[in-house]
Amino acid sequence: MNTRTSRGTCSLRTFQSTILAALLLGSGCASLDASRELDLAAYTADRVGGSMTPAEAWSLPVEGESPAWNGVDPLTYEDAVAVALQGDPELRRALAVIVERQAQYVQQGLPPNPTVAFGVGTAVDGLSGAPLFVQGIQMLSWIWKNPYRVSAAEAQLRAAIYTAAERCVDVAARTRTELAAVLAAQETLDLEQQYVQITQKTLDLVRAMHEAGELAHLELDRAIVDHEQALTAMVASEYTLKNARLELLGTMGRPTATTDWIAQGELPPNWAIPTDEEALLDLAAIGRLDVAARSESVRQIGAELGLAETLRFPDVGFTLRYQDNSSGRRAVVPGASITLPILDNGDPAIAMQMAKLRQAELELLASIETAQRQVRIGLNHYLDARTRTSIIRDGQLDAAIAAQTRSDAAYAEGEVDLNTLLMTQRQRIAVERSLVEQQFRTMQSMCELRRAVGGSFDPAAVTVPKIEIEARSSASKQESSS
Repeated sequence: MNTRTSRGTCSLRTFQSTILAALLLGSGCASLDASRELDLAAYTADRVGGSMTPAEAWSLPVEGESPAWNGVDPLTYEDAVAVALQGDPELRRALAVIVERQAQYVQQGLPPNPTVAFGVGTAVDGLSGAPLFVQGIQMLSWIWKNPYRVSAAEAQLRAAIYTAAERCVDVAARTRTELAAVLAAQETLDLEQQYVQITQKTLDLVRAMHEAGELAHLELDRAIVDHEQALTAMVASEYTLKNARLELLGTMGRPTATTDWIAQGELPPNWAIPTDEEALLDLAAIGRLDVAARSESVRQIGAELGLAETLRFPDVGFTLRYQDNSSGRRAVVPGASITLPILDNGDPAIAMQMAKLRQAELELLASIETAQRQVRIGLNHYLDARTRTSIIRDGQLDAAIAAQTRSDAAYAEGEVDLNTLLMTQRQRIAVERSLVEQQFRTMQSMCELRRAVGGSFDPAAVTVPKIEIEARSSASKQESSS
């Protein structure tokens, strides 16, 4: 009996090796290493700009120090984007999803494990029997189901790559907008400080004239109120600036960093932005990563629909049985098992997948329409803010400065009263505040429009790459879609 058991064990191992070798010959050799897919995500996200590439930023610890900015030096747009690409936890989570989807893709490419059954018995009737048998069972239905599973997994993996790159576009847009808010807050605080100095000079002049008996105490009260209001506005601007810095640091993944630094850059920067609506819509059509990810969702559900349709076919399994009876007679018995789709013919599963496919197609349509709406609204906001900025800078500001200068001189000569002087001072500071606000709105709309077209105004940079998922580890392959 021990001899038979040993012989059966050897036969079992040989049988397993034979079956596994035959199955793995056609199953491919996909790698669990997701470095190629992460490189593709970094390549796709290069459109966002920054003083570090996405790949360089992702190679650094998410909570580690950034070589782009030490937290003390003046912070520029490009350095802020680089730090944000390194420090955003949600972005790292999106990268982890890519790794998960790569493993899922490998999993779907593998054939099902074979099932082995065996038994050892003893004849009790004095006749020859079959005291030892070894049986292997391998389902073969995966041969026609596997392509659909792999196609669905490929679509999920591509969608994860596009989603991670889209996260970069979102982070870069918010970072630039919030840095612009810091720049605007810095300029506003500078204006408020200047206004405090102006009202202080006016207060000193009025106090001197009051003490000389040339002005009533009411005039002094008005000057004091105006100066105190200027001080209040200055304090409010200081806290607004700190809040803007805190918001930016949070977006950059550095929420506990010090706020003792200044932002540096133009408000707004000089970007080459197309103002033709059709050109911008064309950019969005080739550049929106969220639309590309949604398209992959449609492909995924289309593959799952194909998988559901295979339920109409029988499930087939292959069996191979080895047996050794008491008389030493051995036999190999091949066979098959078939599950017939009689009670469940697959129609409910197909109907569900068709409904899901319709939902995914409508979601894709909605994302396309959202992109178009965002482009048109973003362009309108940009033109509006740019036009108002030009009017204020080229018209109102010069007039307000001239009015205040003349009012100061006229008041010193006694030609105008204090109310006129204070009014012209308030008008100038109001115009300058309005200019800063419109400059910020211009930058905000520029970032909004850049995000709406996909992250860049350069057609070569913004074009969504067509990603080919490879079953075997090799050099990266990618080509731009037309």
